[in-house]
Amino acid sequence: MPIFLGYFIWGLILAAPLAWITWRFELLRWLPRWTAPRPRRAVRLPPQVQPLVIRGKRQRDGAGGRG
Repeated sequence: MPIFLGYFIWGLILAAPLAWITWRFELLRWLPRWTAPRPRRAVRLPPQVQPLVIRGKRQRDGAGGRG
C-alpha cells in the first residue's frame, strides 16, 4: 500500500503542473481533431417506429389521434 500511495502522490505532483502548462499554452490545439469530442447527431428513425414514445413524448405526424 505505501508503494501505491507513493506512486499516486508522485503522479499528482507531476500531472498537475503538466495539466496547467498544457492549459496555459493551449497545447491541445496541436493535437489532431479526432481527439476532440464530436457533436451528437440527431437520430433518424425508420417510419415503422413512428408511434413509439421517444424521450417521454409521443411523436405525431399530425394525422388524427387523441390529444
